[in-house]
Amino acid sequence: MPRTTSKRDDIIAAAAALIRGKGVHAASIKAIIDASGASAGTIYHHFKNKNDIVLAVAQHAIAEPITTILTRPRSGPLSPGLLFREVSEAVLGGHIDSALIVQLWAGSSTDPELNAMLHGLMVAVRNVPVEFIAAWLLENGATEAEASARALPLAQVAVGQAMGLLAQRTLDPSLERDAYLHEAARMLDQMR
Repeated sequence: MPRTTSKRDDIIAAAAALIRGKGVHAASIKAIIDASGASAGTIYHHFKNKNDIVLAVAQHAIAEPITTILTRPRSGPLSPGLLFREVSEAVLGGHIDSALIVQLWAGSSTDPELNAMLHGLMVAVRNVPVEFIAAWLLENGATEAEASARALPLAQVAVGQAMGLLAQRTLDPSLERDAYLHEAARMLDQMR
């Protein structure tokens, strides 16, 4: 495996490749040692256990790119439709690894500890656009109370639509991507 910036990064990259290709269950500590060239001592120096490594993979490959997309400067508030479109286009464009998302979903569905860890990470990511959507709601006539009450559910729906697109695209490669993006974004922005 080519050397990245640190041994920790090598471990994360090796685990990501294992998870992407064969699922979370395939990313055993032994498999990560073999794939990364790191010793058990090095792995346990950087991580508490396998789930800690999986969490680092999710942070690096999913949470950080989504947070970067959502916090980049823009000319106006972030509408739910724009949130959906930006997250979807990042996944569809390969900036966020869709195969890794699917494998992490599957792995967390059978491991309650991993599920709780990934849930915490994704709640933090999901909360990033809430203030932007609240500003959009205010700009579109909502009261402070309405914006406060509706921003989080709208962010959840927008991200949920993006994940739904990912699932549909995975199962149906003939899905009309542009039509789906357009209609879902339009529908979300009508939720003022």
